[in-house]
Amino acid sequence: MAKQDTFTTEEWNLLRLAPSLISGGTAAADPSGIFGSIKEATAGASGMADAFKAHGALELFTALAADRSIPGMPDPKSLLGEGSREQQLQNFRDAVLQRVRTAVDLVASKASPAEADAYRQMLVAVAQKAAEASKEGGFLGFGGVRVSEKEQAFITEVKRAVGLA
Repeated sequence: MAKQDTFTTEEWNLLRLAPSLISGGTAAADPSGIFGSIKEATAGASGMADAFKAHGALELFTALAADRSIPGMPDPKSLLGEGSREQQLQNFRDAVLQRVRTAVDLVASKASPAEADAYRQMLVAVAQKAAEASKEGGFLGFGGVRVSEKEQAFITEVKRAVGLA
């Protein structure tokens, strides 16, 4: 069973930040404007809260839910890199997926198998909820699709990164 003191401060920060990064990566996969991005970020947070409730018997999730501190954010340059807007969005998605792989590896090495599996599932659920939060390609709420091809591709990449694909 893993608690906060099982991890270094930097590792714990990454575990807490990974779901938010996934929400951002989902939004970056197919940007849908300011309101859509807000919906996606909120839905991602909701997915994380749902996982905390569903896995409340697991010590790792109890510790994650109990930590009310604000996690340190990575330097935006380290996430975005250089280049055009499209290149920076791709750099961001790549950086998110790398951090997700690192977080999953940490949990797998320091937590119980049940906690590691639940953490993987939470990350995928966050991506799915964020993608479903806002329609893509419509106009004033009409038309469009709930999950775009680009968002679905990102969800598939998240599943691969966590080892569930």
